[in-house]
Amino acid sequence: MKNLRKIIALFLFIFIAGIYATVVTIKTSLNKDETTNQTVEIQKDSLYPLRVEKKTV
Repeated sequence: MKNLRKIIALFLFIFIAGIYATVVTIKTSLNKDETTNQTVEIQKDSLYPLRVEKKTV
């Protein structure tokens, strides 16, 4: 009977440790700020339509 209690206690410890590790991992992955900086290059052929668009707006 003592061995059965030890086994149950061990499984409970592993189960609780697994839940704790999962919660910590999920919290850290949700708290990350992923800022993506995109650079846009204006090509020569797109300068004229942009100027016309600015004038009409």
